[in-house]
Amino acid sequence: MRVAAAVCFVIWPVGPAIAHGPDVATRDTLWRSWNVDPLVWGPLLVALTLYGYGVRRLWERAGGGRGVTYADAAAFTIGAAVLTVTLVSPLDALGGTLLSAHMAQHALLVAVAPPLLLLGRPGVVFAWGLPGRWRWLLSSRTWRRITGVMEALSRPLPAAMLHGLALWVWHAPAVFDAAAARNAVHALEHGCFFGTALLFWRAVLIAWSGRHVGAAVGATFATLMHGGLLGALITMAPQPLYVWYRDRTQVWGLSALEDQQLAGLLMWVPMGTIYLAASLVLASRLVADRRECAPMRRRSC
Repeated sequence: MRVAAAVCFVIWPVGPAIAHGPDVATRDTLWRSWNVDPLVWGPLLVALTLYGYGVRRLWERAGGGRGVTYADAAAFTIGAAVLTVTLVSPLDALGGTLLSAHMAQHALLVAVAPPLLLLGRPGVVFAWGLPGRWRWLLSSRTWRRITGVMEALSRPLPAAMLHGLALWVWHAPAVFDAAAARNAVHALEHGCFFGTALLFWRAVLIAWSGRHVGAAVGATFATLMHGGLLGALITMAPQPLYVWYRDRTQVWGLSALEDQQLAGLLMWVPMGTIYLAASLVLASRLVADRRECAPMRRRSC
């Protein structure tokens, strides 16, 4: 129930993301290119306000740092700041001119913001932050069904499959160009990236608690491998893959192919490093668990 609340509330700011317009972002215009659409920054502000109210109520009842630690609250705040940079800052406008900026936006959206937000335990905090007249929703039959679906999709294998499918489908040239050109498609793209990333990183965090560790190691390593392959294919393509950017990158002193190579490297190396770190952390947990079990097995013999 709380996890479903986290997913629904945290994914809300991503849905109305505005597609890249026809204007080219230049050095002169970039820092005036903030996304002022209230459908983007408004839900972010609401989520932060609700989280802050929930933390205050929880700590008033349980004591400061109890239930949700100071580190948890800091992680959520940083994650929200990353979302703001991704969707509201001039990075969003630059993503309509440079593929590399668009790829950086995607990296923040799938590999940085989701784990930080989930580390903040938003489901617990949002439940405390909800006004009393709305809390009945958390015990409704519809909400329980949503919770069941989210629980099933948050297991390592389905979460990794959905996350991988989103990465590959939305980076196909025709689909990517459609997302860059059309508002509704771009909103759907960001929603798919962020939603599947939440499922994936939730599976990783659950595995760290001791459940499905082996499956999570395999799922995370598989994501590292196929994500690196996709980044390598984009980096080493002999010609520009995305029509949208072919006549836009020159104002930043880059050819379309150079911009594409930089974009591929961003997916290949920084994103790959995050997935690699997650794989190693989970593998260390798996090894530690097996070492703890070994003496118990000997005694049972």
